[in-house]
Amino acid sequence: MTTKLIKVTDTTLRDAHQSLFATRFNNSTISKLAPVLDKVGYDVLEVWGGATFDSCIRYLNEDPWDRLKMIKRLAPNTNLSMLIRGANLVGYRHYSEEIINEFVSVSADFGIDIFRLFDALNDPDNLVTASKAIKNKNKHLQLAICYSTGESGKLETKSTEIYTLNYYINLAKTFVSMGADSLCIKDMAGLLSPYDAYMLITELKNNISIPIQLHNHYTSGLASMTQLKAIEAGVDGVDTCISTVAQKTSQPAIEPLLKTFISNNSTYKSNIDFEQITKIEKILEEEVKKYTSYSINTKFSNIDSGVLIHQIPGGMISNLTSQLNENNNLNKLPQVLNEIPKVRKDLGMPPLVTPISQMVGAQAVSNVMTKRYENISDQVISYLSGNYGKPPGEINKVQFKNIKKSASKNNENMKSLKIYSDEIKDISHYHPDVLTYALFDDTGKNFLLNKSNIYEKPGIETSKSTSNNLDTGKQDNQLTIQFENKEYTISVNVENKELIANIIKQSEFNYEQNINKDNKTEKNAKSQIKQNNTLNKYKFISSPMSGTVIKYLVKINDKIKTNQEVAIIESMKMETTIKSDVDGTILEILIAPGGVIQAQEPIIKIN
Repeated sequence: MTTKLIKVTDTTLRDAHQSLFATRFNNSTISKLAPVLDKVGYDVLEVWGGATFDSCIRYLNEDPWDRLKMIKRLAPNTNLSMLIRGANLVGYRHYSEEIINEFVSVSADFGIDIFRLFDALNDPDNLVTASKAIKNKNKHLQLAICYSTGESGKLETKSTEIYTLNYYINLAKTFVSMGADSLCIKDMAGLLSPYDAYMLITELKNNISIPIQLHNHYTSGLASMTQLKAIEAGVDGVDTCISTVAQKTSQPAIEPLLKTFISNNSTYKSNIDFEQITKIEKILEEEVKKYTSYSINTKFSNIDSGVLIHQIPGGMISNLTSQLNENNNLNKLPQVLNEIPKVRKDLGMPPLVTPISQMVGAQAVSNVMTKRYENISDQVISYLSGNYGKPPGEINKVQFKNIKKSASKNNENMKSLKIYSDEIKDISHYHPDVLTYALFDDTGKNFLLNKSNIYEKPGIETSKSTSNNLDTGKQDNQLTIQFENKEYTISVNVENKELIANIIKQSEFNYEQNINKDNKTEKNAKSQIKQNNTLNKYKFISSPMSGTVIKYLVKINDKIKTNQEVAIIESMKMETTIKSDVDGTILEILIAPGGVIQAQEPIIKIN
């Protein structure tokens, strides 16, 4: 009896916590898991990309490049992979060829072996530049098909539908011609049913010869059954994670799959060490307690049959619920989920995967909180202008007939890396920092400005028994440093001109203290602003949604007109340009750039 080896990719360090905990695992947790995951026998560890880059700089105050280097050092024996959003890289807009090439090059140099590359619209044109860059670095190019369905919720065979069997087969053939080393079926919302998977994998195997990997989410409850039928149909590899962070909107757990393989009647096997898995389970059981506030707890059920309708991917639903909860709007979640399919249809039925899913989700929230399409993010406007590629279906032109189209995608990305470097020369000359700024603009710049808060400057405490005579005496010092979210107190002794160092204390370093302190100060300041600006004689421009002030397009004493653009607000990672609804002169900017605001909160006072 022939036994087939199934290659297993672990997603614990990337997609699992992105799907369950809004991508909040910090370096302290990552550094505990990486060394033991490296001993399991996985073929690949997915560790970077997706929302991890964004989350590091936006929420965790951790350098994502440092994280990648740390993981490579702690897990040197396993191939590392990352997820790239095609021409969007790890951001939310298309980037220039120069930025794409440099990002891929540095990522490869820092430790990425396998690049899983996808486009949110399954548009091959958006994958060409990154594909070439990956091949030029002699790294593994895995092109991913974003699996989606129409309103029927199943794999279609009718030629009148969008997401048909032929649609996926033709896409796979195109990817092979582009030099793909392997193909990934990326089922980000758990829509692929077992028998549809069997049909799809069988036909793909009949048409292409490169290995096929299945990445699917458990959201609808289908994932494990789908995974098994895909294996029976000939799939070469699957994505799983440790059971502690599996199921729900995450990936299938590795443990049941291993149990399935060890049956005497099984013709499949893996190289996974089950004893190592149990060690990681115990570590994770303690670690996840830190992140429970970010977990999805809107339903008692572990599965969401509603995903077959709204199709929100696992990586986004945790962020969506977390952001609604932070803005005290979690009760609006059912309305938002009901609105999402409508927005998707208006936008031409795109697959719901980042960044398109984020656009659709944010727009649905805006539609629920205000009048439908009264506020449209700059990214959606850019999408409607064709800057993200060709949608698979027809856009509702009647709904968006009054939208002013944005400039072409090339015009907004004309700045070279040299220009980006010059703009932050007073902050950093480190090349990865320049890329961070180029990818995330003001968000990236704000992170770089606060980067010194990540690790405190080492402090030295000198003991009372210090002697400056190195020839005859003994010098005792204690050095306290922070590294990878841990604080080390090191005893440094000089005896007979020899340096002797010992770690005498190790503890976790909570860098969040400064952040919480800053947040408290900001809240007090905002409360004072509200008290000082209640006089009826003034007019105010308010934010239509909760979020963060990115920048102002006007300044104090400027005379403004109705419908003039005055500020850019970021909500759910999407940017919306706020227009004035009154004429007047600006008297005061109420919320500083970077400040958090609530829906309908005044941001500008006008006379």
